Amino acid sequence: MWAMLNNKRFLSIGIVLGFITVIVIFQLIFSTKHYDSVSSMIQYRVNQNYNHATSPRIFCLILTSPNSFLSRTKAINETWAPRCDRYFFITEYIPETLKPEQIQFAEQIPIAPIKNITAGYDHLTQKSTLAFLFAYENYFNDFDWFIKADDDTFLIVEHLKAFLREQNTSEPVTFGYNFKVIVPKGYHSGGGSYVLSRESLRRFYEAHQDPALNCRKDGGSEDVEIASCLRKKGVYPGKSLDKQNRELFHPLSFADHFRGTFPDWLLQYAENPLGAHYNCCSDQTISFHYVPPEEQYLMNFLLYRTQVKSNIFKSNSSMT
Repeated sequence: MWAMLNNKRFLSIGIVLGFITVIVIFQLIFSTKHYDSVSSMIQYRVNQNYNHATSPRIFCLILTSPNSFLSRTKAINETWAPRCDRYFFITEYIPETLKPEQIQFAEQIPIAPIKNITAGYDHLTQKSTLAFLFAYENYFNDFDWFIKADDDTFLIVEHLKAFLREQNTSEPVTFGYNFKVIVPKGYHSGGGSYVLSRESLRRFYEAHQDPALNCRKDGGSEDVEIASCLRKKGVYPGKSLDKQNRELFHPLSFADHFRGTFPDWLLQYAENPLGAHYNCCSDQTISFHYVPPEEQYLMNFLLYRTQVKSNIFKSNSSMT
């Protein structure tokens, strides 16, 4: 009998010790501090801790074309573009060449009233130049920064504003992903998006009013030609890195940067060392390129509609 009681006692003690061990392990693994650190590493979402009252006003110019209205243009119009303080799509628009559904969609989106835009990839320099001149002539005093993006760019507007809040729009500076070749002091990736300060926009406009500077109005590579014109007026590219020297703007998709799948041209052009995995991108990342419509919606969902819930772990922690 005593043996049976001792066995029951040892069994009870074993159960209690086992239960305590499980609780201790659970707390060690899922303590608030540990959970938050893991969450910050694996969760890639928008940090909205910025003051709207002091946030700079940005004007977004998004290059597109009619054949992309119902795909790329639509995706951007339904995701990040409305987060700009104001935005326009820059496109050639000839109603007689469009289908009824394209015309109906075009009537619902803000298209800059710019005439004589030539269609085609070879005329992106003209499209960007006309976009910046349109911005200067109509909105120069209304905004602090003027950003150019493509219709396969994904832009995290809150991060852009947080970054630009620390910059001076009265300086002749631009920001984007920096290439170190071709143009003096380099140039920014067009697809990764780049942003001009108000002073840079003013100088760009003046450059195009001065025939002696010979700023190219069409042809060539758009991002190269815009940078070349800006250099003639003393506009320089700023540093677009976070405090850990991680990139803010990106010329490739998130998947390519994270995997470290870099084409040879990027290895030769990049101003800064390329990183992969968690070093590929700042946690305050601003842009990615080569983002098709379905991924625009996917990134928008993950960044703005999901959030890790840590209350359960905090509650368990507070009970002990």
